Amino acid sequence: MGDTIGLAFKYCYLTGREIRLWGLRRRELTQSQIGRILGISRQAVHKAYPLIDSKVERAFKEAAETGNLEIRSINLVDGVMEAYSVAQDIQVFVSMSNANGLKIWYLYEGNCGQCKLERSCRRALEAEAEERGIPLSDQDRRDAPTRLALRIFSRYMGDA
Repeated sequence: MGDTIGLAFKYCYLTGREIRLWGLRRRELTQSQIGRILGISRQAVHKAYPLIDSKVERAFKEAAETGNLEIRSINLVDGVMEAYSVAQDIQVFVSMSNANGLKIWYLYEGNCGQCKLERSCRRALEAEAEERGIPLSDQDRRDAPTRLALRIFSRYMGDA
């Protein structure tokens, strides 16, 4: 179900300060609020946005190229790319988060119960949901990782 691209991708695009700023932005704080938290001006925050966006976009495009994925949409602020694997004929989400770095999620009905990575996928998805402020029900937590991934990432389907 979930397959990482590799450790070389984890945070290599954003500096520590950019990661912190990006995380605050994802919480929908104003530029002034972020500036106060980081001890920088609102203008510095404003100037950082395009640089961060270009780095996140580059990470997604590299992931798409590496995984032979057709990009459908990218949400730079939330760090989610919706894509399609022509070779496997399945929907794919690529997420970028503090919890998991850059991670590719292939959405297919696999045999998660017998997969040795099932627990790892579930923990990674629960961390994605927590970081994104997405509440999970007890049923969500019992669902197969593929269903859990769809629950988490479906809100980003068709983003432009």
